[in-house]
Amino acid sequence: MHNILEKVDMRRLNRFLTILFLFSMFMFQGCEDKENPMFDDQAIWECHYENNWDYETTKNNVVGLWEWKYIKCCGETTTPYQNGTESKGLKIEFSADGSGVVVDQDVIYEFSWDLGLLVNENGLFEFQTTPSIAQLNGRLLFCDNLMMSNGSYRDGADNFLVKVDSDTTK
Repeated sequence: MHNILEKVDMRRLNRFLTILFLFSMFMFQGCEDKENPMFDDQAIWECHYENNWDYETTKNNVVGLWEWKYIKCCGETTTPYQNGTESKGLKIEFSADGSGVVVDQDVIYEFSWDLGLLVNENGLFEFQTTPSIAQLNGRLLFCDNLMMSNGSYRDGADNFLVKVDSDTTK
């Protein structure tokens, strides 16, 4: 009788472990964004560090008109948010004198901006804007005409903007 109980318990244990294994295989598959290779975090980090970014080069690169394109957010977000419908059409213009204009659908407002060097972040900068602009929170990374505002390291969102005009005379 004891032998039969051990076989039943072993079958249950094997069944449980099999189900657990299959469940974990589905749950822990990568969450990579294969639909938008332009917004590949790792590629942007690598591209960013191909250049030397001090205060002046970062500021000069920021100046111009940027259009918001995409958002990646913390973990379990819904598809519409992940695809960035929330800020679609947002444009932000940075002038060399530290002023700027935000155009968000029917709303237009001015802001002031500067850059702050982040401590212990390998020379990365962040925006200091008044008023605060949510899509610009985080570490700044650049790759060609793409700017990533990397806020996910603080449980925020990563926002991606594309430069559409680089007129630095404004």
